[in-house]
Amino acid sequence: MNYYYRYHFYVIQGGKKIRFHVCANNIYSAYSKVNKLYPEAEKIQIQHTERI
Repeated sequence: MNYYYRYHFYVIQGGKKIRFHVCANNIYSAYSKVNKLYPEAEKIQIQHTERI
């Protein structure tokens, strides 16, 4: 079975803390989506994961 997960992240970019989530089937694709959205982020931190 192939499950999708909702990964909750926060990104620190330019002194602001931005919270959001991405949906992906593994952590590697989730991080690649985050890196495409926020390429100049100082810190990327995952908070929690939920299966959808």
